[in-house]
Amino acid sequence: MRTSKSTKSNILKLLKTNKIISGEDIGKALGISRTAVWKHIQVLKNKGYKIKSTPKGYMLINNLDLLNEEELADLPYKIYYYKEITSTMDVAKKIAEKGEEALIIAEVQTRGKGRLGRIWHSPKGGIWMSLIVRPSLILKEAYLLTYIASLATALAIEKTSGIRVSLKWPNDVIYKKDKEEKKLAGILLEIKAEIDQINYAIIGVGINVNNKIGILESQAISLKEILGKEIKRKNIVMEFIKIFKNLLKSEAKEILNLWKNKNLTLGRKVKILHPEGEKIGLALNISDDGALILKTETDEILKIYSGDCIHLRPVL
Repeated sequence: MRTSKSTKSNILKLLKTNKIISGEDIGKALGISRTAVWKHIQVLKNKGYKIKSTPKGYMLINNLDLLNEEELADLPYKIYYYKEITSTMDVAKKIAEKGEEALIIAEVQTRGKGRLGRIWHSPKGGIWMSLIVRPSLILKEAYLLTYIASLATALAIEKTSGIRVSLKWPNDVIYKKDKEEKKLAGILLEIKAEIDQINYAIIGVGINVNNKIGILESQAISLKEILGKEIKRKNIVMEFIKIFKNLLKSEAKEILNLWKNKNLTLGRKVKILHPEGEKIGLALNISDDGALILKTETDEILKIYSGDCIHLRPVL
């Protein structure tokens, strides 16, 4: 038995692959009545799709850049879509407690969350989402999820936009032009675990796509600003999920090596801000347990597991 959700998704697929298709043909293809087809068409119209009725059938006038349940129906996760919400991370926590794996997406966040309790500006046009997963990782391997998510975000952006991006420790995707580095995306990880077992992980992903960058966000940039045109957000989300799931199957060493190959932090003089205070030194490497290895100005070797990283030495 088909659900209402899958029926609307299938109607959209038929509309997208046919210039005009009759209600009768849609009904035959999906095994539903013409009346049912009409009702689903009305629901799709209410969701923003412009569908024209002609003597020969229905025609999809526009292909909107939406990230709703119908557009992302092919993903292996339940989709929760909101036009406006405080934070996808807040909703994700409630859903995760029910035992689901899901993708929560919002067009706008009024209180988007960044790292260390910061506000993430989340206007219309960007990708603001939280992915709930239940990985077969032990607690000490949880750090891999941040590396996997940031790497998947960078690779998805490159695949869909054609631009080259880099990674900054611990969780930023950076667009570099000449010697200027601008933040394009960021990752936030929250986990719930018991003893050595991860119950679930929530991965927050924020990507500046077609959204306008505010005056106070001088260190940020959007794909639209880089490319001079809008880009389909759906393609980025679909590619991200595909790459993320593949990376989850990879060995830790392979993940870290892939991350290192795209990073801008190693080999740089950096300032690390974390609860124990400020540390300045040379970023040498990423350890096998995910820490940033820092050589301080007094030649002390430290392992930094979390904190804000500021690049001090320009990349060559």
